[in-house]
Amino acid sequence: MVNIITVDGPAGVGKGTICKLLAKNLDAKVLNSGKIFRTVSYYLKKNNVDFENTTSIINCAENFKYKRISSNKLYSRDIDLISSKISMIPRLRKITIKIQKDFVKLNKNRTKTIIAEGRDMGTVIFPKADVKIFMWAKAEIRAKRRLFQSNKLMKTKEYNSILQEILYRDMRDMSRKTAPLKPAEDSYLIDNSNLDIEQCFNRILKIIK
Repeated sequence: MVNIITVDGPAGVGKGTICKLLAKNLDAKVLNSGKIFRTVSYYLKKNNVDFENTTSIINCAENFKYKRISSNKLYSRDIDLISSKISMIPRLRKITIKIQKDFVKLNKNRTKTIIAEGRDMGTVIFPKADVKIFMWAKAEIRAKRRLFQSNKLMKTKEYNSILQEILYRDMRDMSRKTAPLKPAEDSYLIDNSNLDIEQCFNRILKIIK
């Protein structure tokens, strides 16, 4: 039987880095739901879908076959906004949920632990997970981290632009009717606003062990 550890949280909170560190330490596989949505978004964009037309999105997505795409194509501002928008469409979520469930089936004999990273892993996808983590950080902190990651100087205009995108994404993710971003009742809340990666990782690893 596979142990499931869920790691949920908003954009820019460091879930990806933490999950990679946990996977290495625990010899686990990572299920990145965000990357699945990004891949779907990339596919839809490549097929020139009208993102204001839900029917067109669904019709195109039903022909989608998941395959890995290089990260540099998936991590951009336009893909960020597209994936956030399409994640609110119930019929499209059924497609992505099947991909996530299939991931567990495919890896149940390859690993003892799966770390599921996303926004609703602990609340919707794996409500009976063995351990649930919910990561959080102030939007201002996340915006500074994003700016630093992009190797740009701390320019007020660029910082404000990133901050507004994060606030908009938070509002959209938390207010959507389908699987809103929120901690599961039985999750551990980790606010890493004042923690570096190592401190955050050690705190979460201690909880898991």
